[in-house]
Amino acid sequence: MITLKNISKSYTSRGETVTLFTNLDWLIDQGSFVALMGASGAGKSTLLSLIAGILSPDLGNITLDDTDITTLSRDAMIEYRGQHIAFIFQAFELIPNLTVEENIDLILDISHAPRRYATSEILDKVWLTGKWLRYPTELSGGEQQRVAIARAFVADVPFLLADEPTGNLDEGNASRIMDIIDTLHKETKNTIVMITHDADIASRADMIWKLHGGKLIKK
Repeated sequence: MITLKNISKSYTSRGETVTLFTNLDWLIDQGSFVALMGASGAGKSTLLSLIAGILSPDLGNITLDDTDITTLSRDAMIEYRGQHIAFIFQAFELIPNLTVEENIDLILDISHAPRRYATSEILDKVWLTGKWLRYPTELSGGEQQRVAIARAFVADVPFLLADEPTGNLDEGNASRIMDIIDTLHKETKNTIVMITHDADIASRADMIWKLHGGKLIKK
C-alpha cells in the first residue's frame, strides 16, 4: 500500500515559486496497478520521485506499507529503495558494455534485494529466450525495453514505478510491453504506479488517475 497524506511540494523557477501540490492525499491499494496521467508540467514525474524517496515533500508524509519514508535518513532511504522499489524508464537505461544477463543481474548486486526469478526464467517471460549474451546495441528498441522490464521484475520487491515505459516505442511494441507487464503483475502481485500520456496504455491498468491543477482526479 502507498499512502500520501497532506503532501505539499513546490520549486523555484527563475526566482519564482511554483507550487505543484498542496495538501495532496493519495491511497494506492496493495497489489494494484495504477496509471497516472496529466499534462506536461503537471507534476507527474515529481510525484513518482516523491514516492521513490528521490525527492522529499515540503510538508506531509509518504508511507510505503508500514514505512514512513519521509522519516528516513538519506542513507536509509537509499537502502530501502534498493530493497523495495524497482523502476522502468522511458529511455531503457541499460549499460551498453554489459550483456543482457549482466544488465539484469547488476541490479541485484547493487540493491541486495532478494531474487524472484532466475535470469533465464525472467528472460523467457519477456520473450528474450537465448539472448542473455547479447549487448543492448544488438537489440531492437522493443527488446531493450523488455530487458529493462526483466531487470525490474527479477528482484522480489513490492513496488514498481514506471515512467512512460512505452514512450519510445511504436504501437505494436508498446502493446507487447504492456502484455508482459500485465502478465508479470498478475504473477508477482506487486504494486505498480505507471506514468503515461497514452490513454490506450493507461486503460491496461486497474485504475486511472489524472493529475490536474495539483489535484488527483479518479477517471
